[in-house]
Amino acid sequence: MKVELENLFSIDESSRDQVINVYNRHGIFIGAPEIRKRKLKASFNPIFTLNEDVTYEHVAALYKSLENELGIVSIGERFYFDFSDSEYEQAQLFTLNSTGNSPDMFIEDRGTLFSISTHCQHCGLMAKEQLSPLVIDTTEMKDRHLVHVSGYWVASQELVTLMKQENIKGYELLEVIHQGPEDGKQKAFQIIPTQVLPKSSTERVKLYFATEQPPCCCGLSGVINGPDIYNREDLTNIKSDVFLSAEWSHDGSYLYRKTLFSRKFRELIIKNNISREVRGEKDKNFGPKDWLFDPVLLK
Repeated sequence: MKVELENLFSIDESSRDQVINVYNRHGIFIGAPEIRKRKLKASFNPIFTLNEDVTYEHVAALYKSLENELGIVSIGERFYFDFSDSEYEQAQLFTLNSTGNSPDMFIEDRGTLFSISTHCQHCGLMAKEQLSPLVIDTTEMKDRHLVHVSGYWVASQELVTLMKQENIKGYELLEVIHQGPEDGKQKAFQIIPTQVLPKSSTERVKLYFATEQPPCCCGLSGVINGPDIYNREDLTNIKSDVFLSAEWSHDGSYLYRKTLFSRKFRELIIKNNISREVRGEKDKNFGPKDWLFDPVLLK
């Protein structure tokens, strides 16, 4: 697995060679990224690999040079985690990060009861405990088989039937409450994993955006966690298909735990044409209804 960082900012097209020279001078060798013109400016988005030779210290120094020499102060950042074919083929567990490269995979909560408490006084992250079935407008699911609601996965009746037919194990179902038009409503079910995985390996990559404030002392806000990595011996006796991670994730406001699925579940989704096989966010197959599973790595 390699970590790539994409930068995105606007420049005068005449400055392109100067920008490339600044990158190269800091040991970050890039070609000439595609220039997308917007009025008098042009978008510039180089992508490069972070490793032992190109660290975040190099990136921070690069940004200072871009600001001091060329006046570039607003730099967008995005991380990509690029897995090898063997990592996909050998993985027994996968983290489900998306069920479509589209905002339609997210459904708005319409009145679920939660108990809310403050998790961190410094950054304001909140913890919540679900006290009622999820309340959504199920007509918004349309023909999607799995949608994301407030940190939880909600499945269609068709997907639930497939999971039962294929003997997918390790979860319970809680039917959601429909609130919305009667025409087009459908049965839908929250998938509730019944097992929590052991803690992940201490070798898991933890990143942050150099252009933003340092991460919070709680270790959550401002931290970009890399792919899930576990010690091999900790997963020796894992036999189910659906799991919760032990670690917290967050959506910027509230905590939640990621859901991980077995290879059997991923193959079920692909075999039944619910999603094409996708290997990473930059895969050309990653369309509005394609599912993004990242392989869980073992150490």
